[in-house]
Amino acid sequence: MSEIATKSELLLDTVKRRERDEKIIEVDEEKIKVVIFRAGSRCYAFYGRNIREILTPREIAWAPGLPDYLPGLINVRGDIESVIDLRAFLGEERADCAQCHIAIAVADDFISGILVDVVEDVVDIPASGIKPVIAGLPDAVRELVAGEFEHGGETVVLLDLAKLAAKVTVR
Repeated sequence: MSEIATKSELLLDTVKRRERDEKIIEVDEEKIKVVIFRAGSRCYAFYGRNIREILTPREIAWAPGLPDYLPGLINVRGDIESVIDLRAFLGEERADCAQCHIAIAVADDFISGILVDVVEDVVDIPASGIKPVIAGLPDAVRELVAGEFEHGGETVVLLDLAKLAAKVTVR
């Protein structure tokens, strides 16, 4: 009789455990895709939803009358796109355009190439990992920042493409 009672108790315990486990709801934290790149002396990132593609270094055609932060134009499969030297907004020394990759960035109606030294990584990070920038950035850079996060032991500054677009859009 004790053997039957033991089996019954084991079954009852198993059923109770399953019911308890079903009540526990796992919540997956929201992940945000980011494209991490180097521009000058720091690592920066854009939201992955804003980067359409990364182009290898190529010739940039100079056009007269463009502001300093626009080194020229490129042809992307028949579409002519402007190229922005992001360093002009980050307080970094101007880029050597011939050595830079170009991130094709899109935000609403804004499309442009953005010069980056090299793309470091494309990763999904937890939304809670993005923190407000505490200090250490010039005011001009802070105007473009959405937050910062840690990656590979380095602080990465997350830039908001819509804020950059607002600065460069010709009115």
